[in-house]
Amino acid sequence: MSVRARCYLDPKQPTGPGSLFGTAIGTPEGGFWNRLAVSPPRTPPCATGQYTPLPPEFHLDAPPAAVPTREQVDSVFPSWSHDFSNDAVLVTFVQSADVVTLRASPRLECTNVVHPTMVRADAVSWRPMACEATGARGHLFALSHEGRPTARIEVTLEANDEIGKLLVVQPEYSPMTVAARMASPSSLLTFDDVRAHTESLEALRRTLATDGDVGYVPTQELVVTRALDKLVLTTDHSAEAAVARRHWKTTKLLLAGLSTATASCIDAYTQSEFRRVGKRVVGSDKWRQVV
Repeated sequence: MSVRARCYLDPKQPTGPGSLFGTAIGTPEGGFWNRLAVSPPRTPPCATGQYTPLPPEFHLDAPPAAVPTREQVDSVFPSWSHDFSNDAVLVTFVQSADVVTLRASPRLECTNVVHPTMVRADAVSWRPMACEATGARGHLFALSHEGRPTARIEVTLEANDEIGKLLVVQPEYSPMTVAARMASPSSLLTFDDVRAHTESLEALRRTLATDGDVGYVPTQELVVTRALDKLVLTTDHSAEAAVARRHWKTTKLLLAGLSTATASCIDAYTQSEFRRVGKRVVGSDKWRQVV
């Protein structure tokens, strides 16, 4: 908010000529340069100053996506290159415009490669969640690893006490960090209806198996590992806590179903790309032993 004096807000009134006129404001004898030690310039300088070139302009636009060739797979998640057994309980995804060598010999490259974000956890705690404005209620399940928060799972309950909307939020998420590309858009995943979303992925998997022109990038989904089911929920001994433990089991089942459908779509699309370029990777589905 800016504050201006009242005089600046009043309309300007036209004024007449001032009281100084005539010889009082005339050119001094000998000109304005008469008393100076240097002569006035006769012509403007011809040479311009030399400056160090400015650095490139900073901008937040993503680089253009790399265009794959007939020898490259496109937008594939190389699951065989990552270890999911190191305390990772869930994994989100982000796509970049990089061209990555997945295998040196025989050479296999991937354009617009998909990278994982491992969310690790060794503990999960609970607290009730409610909104006074809308009357909505639910649960907040906070994941942590070695005492440091790593993610939170927000569950909204329907009127019939069934799980409705589900959010998975990572600590670095905020609208500003996402807009500034300091955090991935997948640091916030929103599922208004997890069951319907899972069914749509299952239908997509059937399409991927038969249509080589259809692609899939899992930046709006996640996968969970078997370590999630082993986490022990920390609660108190209240009646609300007993309800929270029941809903936590249901939440894990919903996430497991979503994870299976997501991983199946990832594998189906990966195999489709391998068929397109005539390549194969041994053990590309080995990650399903953990996920």
